[in-house]
Amino acid sequence: MLRAIIASAAAVLATAAALGPAPAQAEQPIVVAIGDSYMAGVGAGDYSVIDGCRRSELSYAADATRRTARTLTDESCPGARIPEVLEQAARVRPDAATVLVQVGGNDAGFSSIAFACLAPFRTDCLDRVAESRAGLPAIGQGLRQIVDTASAQAPGARIVLAGYPRLLSGAGACMRSALGGFLDEAEIRAILALQSELDATIAAAARGTDASYVDWPRVVDRHSLCSSTPWFVTPLSGDAQDSLHPTAQAYAAMGRSVAGLLRR
Repeated sequence: MLRAIIASAAAVLATAAALGPAPAQAEQPIVVAIGDSYMAGVGAGDYSVIDGCRRSELSYAADATRRTARTLTDESCPGARIPEVLEQAARVRPDAATVLVQVGGNDAGFSSIAFACLAPFRTDCLDRVAESRAGLPAIGQGLRQIVDTASAQAPGARIVLAGYPRLLSGAGACMRSALGGFLDEAEIRAILALQSELDATIAAAARGTDASYVDWPRVVDRHSLCSSTPWFVTPLSGDAQDSLHPTAQAYAAMGRSVAGLLRR
């Protein structure tokens, strides 16, 4: 009986040796996220702080990679502007399959516009918006440099530039909302125009560098700060340092859009 068992085991080992080693399990494609607080998922909660950068496990990059069985390397950092994201791009892994890029909002001065336009007794809202619009060409140039740097780091990677969700909806809806007590119609229209032009600048940079462009889904825009059910954090609804950032619901909607792009 023992001899029969030994003989059977030997036969199994011989067959396995003849067939060769089992094929290794395919590694998950690598997605690298670089950018500012909107890439880092500020506003969604569930944060960790690594290298001084506060990132959320509920960011749209994290959501999209979970949906598509990919591995995320997150280099994003709240407050980042184009020079910092250029440094992030220089750290992109050579084996990256996709690089997600979100930057431009801090360079356009979103936070300073919010202060200038929403603070009591402010008088320079339209001037501040005009200054930001004048800086858009430089943002476009910086985005092209980021794409070039990321492409040099990972020549086989697809680079994806992301636009920004609309903080405000139409002027009429905003005037009827609580924001109507802070902004007049000219200011609302100026802010809407700035954001549209920023997104157009990002899309143009993508076209000029063979990168891809992805915008936030319209469902997020329908839940702007002017809606009755905003998907953005306000000083009254969450942590002050998360203000004017998307909520987890908004990031999940964007995550679904980015997941669809990753599958293609």
